[in-house]
Amino acid sequence: MSDFWIDNALQRVLSHPTDVRRLRESAAAFLDGCTVETVTDALLVIDALASAAYDQGRLPATLRLVREGTQSDWLRISLAAPGVELPSADSGFGTGLHVLTTCAALWGRSGDGDHAALWAHLPLAAAVPAALPVAFTHGVAPDHRPAAHP
Repeated sequence: MSDFWIDNALQRVLSHPTDVRRLRESAAAFLDGCTVETVTDALLVIDALASAAYDQGRLPATLRLVREGTQSDWLRISLAAPGVELPSADSGFGTGLHVLTTCAALWGRSGDGDHAALWAHLPLAAAVPAALPVAFTHGVAPDHRPAAHP
C-alpha cells in the first residue's frame, strides 16, 4: 500500500514486514532537514512499534508520523492496531522497550479493544547548515595577510 502524506503527516498501513522498509524510506524523506540523530531515533522507534504489532499478530496496523508544535518541533509516531499492547521487558520486547525509553521523550498506549494505539513523542532537531568552506586565495585565507606583509 502507498503512503498517505500531507504537509505535516505521513501514514502507512502495515500488513507485511516489507512495508516497514518502504515506511523507513518515506519517513527519512518526511524528516528531511532534521539531524541524522533525530532521523535515526525516529527510525528506531518506528521499528520498535512495528515489531510490537508483528510480534502480537496485530496486523494490519496503521503507523502514522505527525509533526506537531508551533514550528513542528515534535514528532508523534503512533501505531494503531486492534488490541495492541504496550511492550514489557518480560514479553521478550526488551530491546524495543529500551529503544522507546532511550529515544522518545514520552511514550505510551491509549484506547482499548479495536481502537488501541501505541505512541511515542520525539523532539525534532533541525540540522545546522554545514559551515561554508573558507575560500582560499593562493593558499592564504582571505582574512589573513601573508606572513611577509607588514
